[in-house]
Formats: sequence, structure tokens, C-alpha cells
Amino acid sequence: MAKRNLRKIQIDLRQFALPCPRVGSIEAHSGYGQTPKLGQEIHQNIQRKRIREVPGYVAEKKLSIEFEREQYLFVISGRADGVIEGSQFQVEEIKSAFDVEGLEHKLTVDDNHPYVWQLRTYGYILYKQTGEVPDLKMLLVSSRNFKQSEIYFELDIEAYEAWLALRLAELVEETKIREKLFKKRVVSSEELQFPFSSPRPGQVELIENIQVGFVEEKSMVIQAPTGLGKTIGVLYPSLKDSLARGQKVIYVTPKNSQHQVAEEAVERLQDQGASIRPLTITAKSKMCFKAEPLCNPQYCEFAKDYYKKIAENDLINKVSKLRSLSQKKLQELGEQYQVCPFELSLEAIERADVVIADYNYVFSTRSLLGRLELPLMEPNQKANLVIDEAHNLPARAQDYFSPAISTRDLQNIIPSLGKINIRFQKRAQLLCEEAIELIESYHGESRTIQINFEPVFELESRMREFLSEYLEADIEIQTQDGVLKLVNLWSDFAQASELQGPEFFQTYQKNRLYGEINQTLKLTCCDASVHLNEVYKSFKNVVAFSATLKPFSYSMKLLGFYELTTKCLEFVSPFPKEHRKILLIPQISTKYKDRPANAPKIAQAMERIMAVKPGNYIALFPSFEFMKDVEGYLRDSTYQRLVQQREMKADRVDDFLSFMKSADKPTLLLAVQGGIFSEGVDFPGDMLIGAFVIGPALPNFDFEREQIREYYERSYDKAQAFNYTYVYPAMAKTIQSAGRVIRSENDKGIIVLMDSRFLETTYAETMPQGWFQQGAQELVSGKIISDVTDFWNSIQAPMESEVEA
Repeated sequence: MAKRNLRKIQIDLRQFALPCPRVGSIEAHSGYGQTPKLGQEIHQNIQRKRIREVPGYVAEKKLSIEFEREQYLFVISGRADGVIEGSQFQVEEIKSAFDVEGLEHKLTVDDNHPYVWQLRTYGYILYKQTGEVPDLKMLLVSSRNFKQSEIYFELDIEAYEAWLALRLAELVEETKIREKLFKKRVVSSEELQFPFSSPRPGQVELIENIQVGFVEEKSMVIQAPTGLGKTIGVLYPSLKDSLARGQKVIYVTPKNSQHQVAEEAVERLQDQGASIRPLTITAKSKMCFKAEPLCNPQYCEFAKDYYKKIAENDLINKVSKLRSLSQKKLQELGEQYQVCPFELSLEAIERADVVIADYNYVFSTRSLLGRLELPLMEPNQKANLVIDEAHNLPARAQDYFSPAISTRDLQNIIPSLGKINIRFQKRAQLLCEEAIELIESYHGESRTIQINFEPVFELESRMREFLSEYLEADIEIQTQDGVLKLVNLWSDFAQASELQGPEFFQTYQKNRLYGEINQTLKLTCCDASVHLNEVYKSFKNVVAFSATLKPFSYSMKLLGFYELTTKCLEFVSPFPKEHRKILLIPQISTKYKDRPANAPKIAQAMERIMAVKPGNYIALFPSFEFMKDVEGYLRDSTYQRLVQQREMKADRVDDFLSFMKSADKPTLLLAVQGGIFSEGVDFPGDMLIGAFVIGPALPNFDFEREQIREYYERSYDKAQAFNYTYVYPAMAKTIQSAGRVIRSENDKGIIVLMDSRFLETTYAETMPQGWFQQGAQELVSGKIISDVTDFWNSIQAPMESEVEA
């Protein structure tokens, strides 16, 4: 009867079984954090073999135990990898690692390790159930060559129960803090108000549709134009729902530079009195105090004894009391207590109500999903996930699972190896040259291959040994250290051997890059939708939105959503149509073979249109090369020209924007579609009055891309394979480019599409609702200059009337 008055707290055994108090450093085999999902197949293969060969072997044995402390009933549960039942019980935990020798050494010298406490806890549960003390075995498996080794541990009941008393006392205090946060979130949800007294047209409908989708338990894919206010329109209902359940919102964007829009939306809610705490996960490289962001206690004093310092200084609770979880404040704490500020920001995830982060922290092979998905109190209550600029996600996710190594990558490291300590230079250069030779051994034409990873593993092992010696030496590691770059680059590629399935293929590619032969070994992921769908299962609700997601059938498939459980919505621009003029010039072709003949036509058309209304314009091209060709034909000296470069630093981008904002002289910005100026950049008011979209920017037609197209033929609709591979990705860039012009109710301008292909159905079907009524042919003008003149005159007349009034 007493248990009915206790609050039941369910805890995953992996979160429960930790050293008490915490000890350890930030390193590869610390045992903290989530288990890599790539090792699951190895575990399953071993378990199947053990079931066949070992009598009484039970895989994935469910075990749980209850402990009463104060007003709580803690239910600890998990699945032991293997239990051998019979005359003598044995618990077996399987741990796979790329560097299994390093893990074996760590567990041999440190039995106060999270993995060991997990094993002991499974053993203790069996002891309480059977009265027998089981044998404990850790089975270690190499993920590169499947070599196995075993370590045995003893379950000392008295010592375990002494640890247990400490751990349960910790849990009581942790739970009280979580209960307060849970109640605070529920109250915050009730008090949360939309930050604008007069929502824009479409915003109310957007919010209401999202709320209905949450009730229906459907994922949502939403296309909404720039200017609708979709960021706050999506964040507000997502946050209100998650807070009501005591949970948080994870808000992800494709680039760190796009975090600001979400941060501003949160600030608007705070200005209305919302008691919510945001956290923006800043890239490790920007947070790190060291010359290189290498998490190794031999090299970094902020990684050394990190978990011990966190516990001794009660830093998690100190962080939870901060009103602002800013990069600056976290770095100040990191410096004060000599702990890694990036890891400290991850400790703050649980206490944050909104976590803003890059895609890779949720979707990559090295994601933070295990920390982001943890529920605050109730295990069946999960956070909400919001995906901004979702049209970028399929390609980004494919890139996460498409590692490559090239001779050019390695050759670029060689100069930096000449700057390291002289006693290590020759050996490092030899290792780098050996890596280059290994790639070159696949010589011949570009083709699909089966990469022999054995020599890759062998070389990686020698590189690791060399790195250990290098780090143990009494030398100062410099920024952009060549040895670290070499070993990390090669190790990342070596781990690609774990990526397998019908959506992957391996290639040797040979091409000419900047006048030199470049050879590449690559493992390509054609489709990351299965992986994305697995990630979604970690969240209660998922909302993916963008200005370019049509056709929805395409976006749903590659984003990993299922039709029956997904709601697709499209919203039209809230701004007057008369503020915008869209023109299509089909007489121009930007197909590769037609570019030389059409470059002068494009330059002439742009100059004639700009002459009607002087101001700032942007021309967005499918490639840097074509942009340069067209630039050579521009003659109008009344316009100053700004030209995007291949790798522009943030301060240079800001210079360009400031230049356009000053309005000293009419400006033409030449840039590329899909680049920094075509997405995620605002040009408010007269800062931009026109955009020329020079053709659809189809991906390069090359050997690798054609392999991807063949995959789509096999896996999806054969008739749509070309569109999936080339057309739809290109049109996403086109529509993003066109969206630079009209971004508020006060913006007015023209959008000029140049290419006959925009008239084709497969291209036109991706265009937003409101661009035309029946078909793209409506955008074609028989008298372009006259129509442009009439448009600007129609804009000018009301403005003059307002001035007179």
C-alpha cells in the first residue's frame, strides 16, 4: 500500500549506473554519453552466434529493480546484452569500439568506470532475483576487424550496496530539482503568449494547424514563404505544447549563422514575460580554449578530470541558476573551474527550455541525440523537434554518411607537417605519403569499387600509435596541427567501414582539380531517410518547415516521413501581389552547352531591366565560372559591382551587406545559388529591389551523381529518378534565391527567372502557390521593359499620393 503514495521515477540503467561521485576525463573511452548506434549490428551478430553456441544464453534480457527513497520509488530498468542461465548465472555486456585495445586498457586499469557499473548493476539485479551472485563478463569487440577479448569482474555485494546508497541519495536531490523545473515549465506554458498583438495573415492559420497536428499525433511538413513569420509561428505552438508536458523544444538549423533568427524569436517571447531559458549549442571549435579542439586529457587540462571537477564544484546546479546560457558566460565558468566550456554547454541541455543547434547535433553519426532526447521526468514524454530550412536536410544527412579521403586532402596537410617538432617530421610525412599511395593504388578510371579496408585499418593503427607518442612528448601543439589533421582525417575515413546497406556504394574517383589530378576514395549515401526516421522516434512531435518543399511527395520520402502519419501544408505570401513582379525569360538557355552564346544576352537583359529603376539588385548563378563569364559582358558603369568569392569569411559578407545598406550608389551583387547570399540573408527595404535567377542550378552531371540517380530508379519511382537527383534540388535553390526580394510588407521588387526550363511541368510544379494561377507561361512577357516600367510606375503612384496626403 505504501508504494501507491510514492512517486514512481523510471530511469534507464545506463543513466543510473555511474561512478558516485563522478570521476573521469573527457576522452574516447570515458563511458559517459550515448552508445554509438553504428555498433548495434555488431552486437546483434554476436548475440545470434552466442544463442546458437552457448546453452542457456538469453540475449537482450530485460531486468529491472525498484528502490524506495524518501517520497520516490525509483524503477531502474534495462536490457543486459546477454545472460547465461543455468547452474551458474553469468551476465555478459558487449562493448564495441574502433580502438578496442584502448578500451580494454581503460577498463583493465579503471574498474570505477560507467561500463563496469552497468555490468555490476545487471549482476546485482539478478542477485536480488535469484539469491546467487553471478559471474560478470565484459566482451570487447573491434568494429574494424571483429577481434574479441574478455575481461571478468567480481560483484562484491557489500561494496556495491555502499555505492548504491550514495547513488540513490544523489538521485533524490536530482529528482527534486527536476520536479521544480517540470512544474516551472508547465506554468510557463500556461502563461506563454504570442508576442504580437496583430499576427500576420496566415500566422494564426499556421499556429492552429500545428496545434491540430499535435493533437492528431502527426508529423508536419510545412511550406511557407519568407515574410509569413514562420519561425515564431512554428516555435510558439511547439514550445507551448512541450512546456505543458514539462519538456523542451530542440530547434535545428542547417548553419550556425541561421541560429540568430530562432534566438530573436525566443527573445520576443521573453520580452512578453515568458520565463523560458534558451541555449544555443556553439561549435566546439569556437568554444575551445586550446589551439586545437582535441579532447584528450594528455593534451587538454580542461578535459582532464572534467567529470570530477563538475561534481566537486556542483557546476550543473550553478549553470541551472544562470538566466543566460550564453557562450561568453559558459566560457567564463569553464576558465574559472578549468573545465571544457563546450561540454559544460552540453550539461546545460537538461535545464534549457529551448535548445538551438546545427543539424549535425541531431542527425550526424556523432550527434548529441542521446542527451537531447532525454525526458525530464516521465520516460514516455519526449521533446518536440523543429527543423528549420528543412529542404537542406536530405543532402546534409547524406553528407554525414558519405565520408571520403582524397590525395588532395592529404597533400594539403604536408606543408603543415613541416612545421611540427623536427624529431617527428619525417615519420609524419612518411605516414602521409603512405596514405596517398594507398589511394593511388586504385588507379584507373572513376568506377564503383569495394574498398579493402584492411590496409586502411593497419595504417590507422600505426597513426594512432604515432599520435600517442606525439601527444606524450613535451611539445606545444600549434593551431592547425598537421599530425592531428592527418590522424583525424584518416581515422574518420577508416570508420566508414561500419556504414553498410543498399543505400551505400563505394567509388574510386579521378578528376582534375585546379589543374592537378585528384584521386578520391568515397563511400556515398544515396538516401538517409531511414536514419532520419529513426531519429524522429526520439521526439514526441516533429515539424519540418521551409519556403521550398514542393512537391511534398518528394520531400516526405527523402526527409524520412511516412505519408499516413504526416500532414503537409502550404501557405501563400501574406504580402500584396502588386508589390512583386515575377518575369520569366524563356529565350535564354543556361544549359552548359549554351552558356557561351547566352552570357552576353543575360548581361544585356540585366542592364536593360536595371536601367528602368536604379537600385540594388542581386544576380544568382548556377556556378562561379558562369558568373565570371557573364560579368565579363557587363558594361554599365553606373552600377558598382560586388562579386561573391568561393570562400568568403563572415566579416567580408558583412562588408558587402553594409555596402548595399549604405545606398550611396546603385549596386549589383553577383552571387551563386545555394551560397551565402541566396539563403538565410535578409535585404530589408530598398537594400534589394530585384533578383535575377540565372537558370536552375542543377547538380553536376557526373559519375557519382548518376549512381545516385540509378539508386532512385531502383528504390522509388523510375520516372521520377531524374527529378529527385537533379530538378527538385535545383529548384529549391531557385526559389530560395527568388525569396531574397520580398521579405516584409514594405518590400517591393522584381524577380526575373532566366531559362526556358522554368516553363516545364517538372520545374513549374515546385513553384510556390501564388506565383501564377494556371501555369508558368503566365510569367512570360512579350514586352519586358514596358512591363517592368509599368510595375515601377504602379508602385510609385501610391507612394506619391501618400506623400501629398
